Amino acid sequence: MDGTFHVLETSVPIERQMEYFRYSERVKANTAGDVVEKQIEILNSSDSTYEEVKYALTFLAISGDVKAYRALEAYSKEPEEELSDWAALSLLQAKIMLEYEFLNEKQVLISTGLGGKGTRLRFFAFFKSEHLFPFSEYQRNLIEKEFSFAIHKSHGILEEIKVEDNYFTLLFLLEMSADIRILLNNTVWECNEYGHFIDPCFVVTNVKVYSHEEIQKELVQRG
Repeated sequence: MDGTFHVLETSVPIERQMEYFRYSERVKANTAGDVVEKQIEILNSSDSTYEEVKYALTFLAISGDVKAYRALEAYSKEPEEELSDWAALSLLQAKIMLEYEFLNEKQVLISTGLGGKGTRLRFFAFFKSEHLFPFSEYQRNLIEKEFSFAIHKSHGILEEIKVEDNYFTLLFLLEMSADIRILLNNTVWECNEYGHFIDPCFVVTNVKVYSHEEIQKELVQRG
């Protein structure tokens, strides 16, 4: 794809993202009479209501105004907790609008539930042991070593690895151009060269991090 890519770096639930962009379209269609300076005042006022700040964030994001972007940037450093996701989406949209105005080239937004960083997307994956047998200490060390090495070799960043009794999880950043299926399949194969102890079927997603309870349900279903 041609154009400049923008990756949403924070983890924002997909449902929240869809809500934001639908709301943004409605605001875009009904902005007559609104001015940037007024909405910046509303954004910075302690007397503004939740709905007023929500509208101000969205209006400023689509305004294509440098002052609006700076106001969003300042607000996003210490946003109200219930509007932190909204502020992150507004700031990213404002950046895209400005770059489109100044550079006059296509801007491409890539957003997932887990976000990303730069040209990398964040993924969550979990794997279960073969027959749900407990991992040995040697197997635990091998898992940590092999997956860390493989992700690093693919120019990715391993943010977290957790090896539990009979499953393990990864949270990592990987270049958009990387083949995630081949990477993970090959690493499982490398580990299983030392005894077939990892089930070759695994779950990988960029939508959310699975809770322990959700993983247990998956283990029962796939056991």
